[in-house]
Amino acid sequence: MSTDLEQVEIQIEMATKIRKLRDNAVRLMASKEFKDVIEDGYYKEEAARLVMAKSNANLDETQQRSIDNMIAGIGSLSNYFDMIIRRGNEMEASLKDFEQTREEILAEEVN
Repeated sequence: MSTDLEQVEIQIEMATKIRKLRDNAVRLMASKEFKDVIEDGYYKEEAARLVMAKSNANLDETQQRSIDNMIAGIGSLSNYFDMIIRRGNEMEASLKDFEQTREEILAEEVN
């Protein structure tokens, strides 16, 4: 197997893995349980609770920083799901190119 072919095979494998991760995330996010636990419970209710807790004047600097970190965590989880979907979509588009390149390399090796 040529080095170019090996590289393309690795790209195909990685693109397929990322696309599968995207598909799993989409299925997960469409589930009732995800909507109940993550979208309603975490993104909305927990975020609102943390914002209200942050307004407590009796919190010291360490407690304020802890709340800030928890609020940032909510955004980070949302960003992670967005990134999985975006990368999966990119790999979906790239996969056809990788497969075509593999076919071209194999055709050249035959000749």
